[in-house]
Amino acid sequence: MGKLTSYSVVIFVILNLIISQCNALYEDQIGLFDWRKKFVGKIKFGHFDATNADKAIIATDENVLAAISSKNGDILWRKVFEKENTRGEIKFLHVTKNSKSVTSYNEQNPFDVITVNGYNPILFRGWDMNNGNLIWEWAITPTTTNPEESMFFFNEFNIYHVLPVWNSHIEVTEYHASTGQPTKSTSSMISAGWINKDRCVLSSQYFACVVKEQLLVLDLLAETNNIRTKALESPATLIKVLRGQDNYIQVGRQVISLDDLKIVFENRDDDEVYIENSNILKLTQSNKNLKITSDEQEVTELNDLPETLDNNLQIITSKCKPKRENPNQLACRLLVSTDDGALALIQQGKIKWIREEALTKITAVEFLELSLSDAQGAMEEELNNADEEYSNSDILSSMYRRLHSQYSTVKNIVLQVLGLGAPPSFSQRAGLVRDDFGLHKMMVIMTQSGKLFGIDNVSGKQHWVKILKNFEGFANGQSAKLLIQRTSKYYPHPAQCAIIAKDKNTGNGILYQFNPISGQSIDKGVMNLNFKIQYASLLHEQGENFLRGILLVDDKNNVHVLPETSLKQVDGFFLYTVNKPSGILTGFLLQYDEKTNTANMMPTWTVNLGGTDNEQKITHIASKNAIERVHSQGRVLADRSVLYKYINPNLIAVVTEGPDSIHKYILNVYLIDVVSGAVVFSMSHRRAKGPVKIVHSENWLVYSFYNEKIRRNEITSIELYEGKVQTNSTTWSSLNSPPVPLVERQTYIFSSTIAALRETITEKGITNKHVLMGLETGSVLEMPWMLLDPRRQSMVPPEKQREEGIIPYIPELVVQHENIINYNQTIARINGIYTAPSGLESTCLVLVYGLDLFVTRVSPSKTFDLLKEDFDYFLISTVLIGLITASYVVKHLAAKKTIKQAWK
Repeated sequence: MGKLTSYSVVIFVILNLIISQCNALYEDQIGLFDWRKKFVGKIKFGHFDATNADKAIIATDENVLAAISSKNGDILWRKVFEKENTRGEIKFLHVTKNSKSVTSYNEQNPFDVITVNGYNPILFRGWDMNNGNLIWEWAITPTTTNPEESMFFFNEFNIYHVLPVWNSHIEVTEYHASTGQPTKSTSSMISAGWINKDRCVLSSQYFACVVKEQLLVLDLLAETNNIRTKALESPATLIKVLRGQDNYIQVGRQVISLDDLKIVFENRDDDEVYIENSNILKLTQSNKNLKITSDEQEVTELNDLPETLDNNLQIITSKCKPKRENPNQLACRLLVSTDDGALALIQQGKIKWIREEALTKITAVEFLELSLSDAQGAMEEELNNADEEYSNSDILSSMYRRLHSQYSTVKNIVLQVLGLGAPPSFSQRAGLVRDDFGLHKMMVIMTQSGKLFGIDNVSGKQHWVKILKNFEGFANGQSAKLLIQRTSKYYPHPAQCAIIAKDKNTGNGILYQFNPISGQSIDKGVMNLNFKIQYASLLHEQGENFLRGILLVDDKNNVHVLPETSLKQVDGFFLYTVNKPSGILTGFLLQYDEKTNTANMMPTWTVNLGGTDNEQKITHIASKNAIERVHSQGRVLADRSVLYKYINPNLIAVVTEGPDSIHKYILNVYLIDVVSGAVVFSMSHRRAKGPVKIVHSENWLVYSFYNEKIRRNEITSIELYEGKVQTNSTTWSSLNSPPVPLVERQTYIFSSTIAALRETITEKGITNKHVLMGLETGSVLEMPWMLLDPRRQSMVPPEKQREEGIIPYIPELVVQHENIINYNQTIARINGIYTAPSGLESTCLVLVYGLDLFVTRVSPSKTFDLLKEDFDYFLISTVLIGLITASYVVKHLAAKKTIKQAWK
């Protein structure tokens, strides 16, 4: 027995050593080149934990239930429900206000938090407040025609399902909270022909409606005399449920208690009202000042609010208690939110933390190079020879410029030490200066709510935030455009970006120009245009001060260019417009008229992809990356010939989806030249539908879809080639009847649903192309192109294909876990992937966004232009010194030998 125990101890120690070594593999790389930030979305419901003031339970419009720390705003736990509102939308949240006295309907099934999700079916769940564990769950499937109108309230361990049938009646069904058993055999049917969708609300057990000049309140738990009325002074246009304590609503400007139908407060200034324990908190916000009062006594006052909170603040939940020094006044902890999703905690007149939840709805991203440091700027000025006084390139002037530069550098250092120099710029203070390898960049992010962010891609720090009010995307679901007019390459000119959007009130265009590094507006800042925008893009050529102009086309096909001095550049400019519902694409040619100094649009082609009945709808349009460079124009075959790529810069991929009378669903893919309007290639997938994800680069196309017939996800890859003879190796022209390309295509089976696709990109295009796949599981897979190669045609390739490096064809694409670039940093609900080149040809910068943000870098061809981290500098230095010393010694000995031989 003793020997067995000793053997067990030895085996246990050996296993521990092996496991610890496996866990330590690449552990030093975690978080070194990547970071992740988790979000929850714009808040819908929120309550502080009654037993723990340092925790708040919230539900958001991103279908997320979470617990937020009141100390620092960190997420303690988070539950992400289904993305579809039919199953995942959080329609009701109940948090037990005193979990010590009220913990359960059945002591074996306790609950702290109750959520109701979706409407087909309706899911009821109970959660543990401390760790977010699911305790119980049950569901019902409504048989009515409008289950999405369902409402809910909680009372004494029971959940009540309220289903209003507008202008008819109300159905009320009572369930035991933890078991889901109905307490009655049938639902209660209350006749109420006066209920209207836009004029009725549910607050706890009271169903209140405004009918003309009367407030009608229906008590859903009362058996008799359950309807009460209250006369209003005038017909109210507003009725809403107030946050905080139940049984209070606001009708017009009057806050009314539904228990006794008394007016408890007159909100004359239309301020935000919140009620807690019969304490009425009024939030007043104006000119970056915030004031919260209760019974005309000040609770909290903040001056000079940060810009991120200067957007219609609302109190989500609060926790107040009387002050020790003055019991008549309240000391409150307030959880507040803005229209754009920012979440903040205010306590004792201070903002403890802010969460930028607008980042859950990103619409555009750009990576910008940082500014030069002072030393780099001085060197750039010297090399560019910008000063006209010293424009000569002789030796004396060059020496003078060098001495003058050194003198200026020493002078600035001395002044900085003495405290007499010029203050450092924003970029210098924030450490936003360009590094040697171009890996440190500024991420400019635009969100759906009109909020702009400047985020450091290395540290994840938010350097600046800007809110564009009355901001909105364009029609047909198109988001606002983020355009880079000038990068930071053109020293001393700063970088400049522009936002093109639509005004919510007027529908006209909005132009906002800003410095992406500092976030400061340029010129007039927000410029309101007097026309509606139909098309917006950058001009191809640079104008004065290396600034690219902006081309705008209004809804009447009039052409506008900003600045107007760049109007001549639009001559010969081709553009196209898309009507997604009808499936019609139209091409135009812009022509400049010198006499009138205007530009005209001339239609050149039209393509109808919608069919005769417009059943096919355009769902996706994929164009090539504007900054992409193609390094190799061909592919070397086994016989040493070259198969030249069909590299058409004017080619776009269009995906249409729609019903089909024979095949139920049909998905079409078109490759269209937008200059000539020619359909270069088309392919149909029968009984296939979305969600479609697509990426278009160089001479290839990759897209994913769902095969309805076989019920699996598939990925199709297409490659285009000109053949073994290249038509034109210098300039491509879509007007000179380019040849019909040779098409290679292949379809693969993929085991997971793809949420986003993006190709890697580098500065010169030398590095191999990989495709980044964002999976619904939250992983980001780096798929080498050789696995997607459509030339994988046979199970066992012939000898020639082996020489080309084509691997054998296998129908399934295996998810290799070592190629998941976010390892265990799961990214919830991936919406998109953005890639950008760095200063290193081997490295590509990656941003994955969705409910979370994840930033990293990938090297598809490994880091061939960098030394390894374990490079032995000491050994190499020793060897080099030894070789140099040996060479001098051998040289000396050889000289002596030569002299001796000469004297013989």
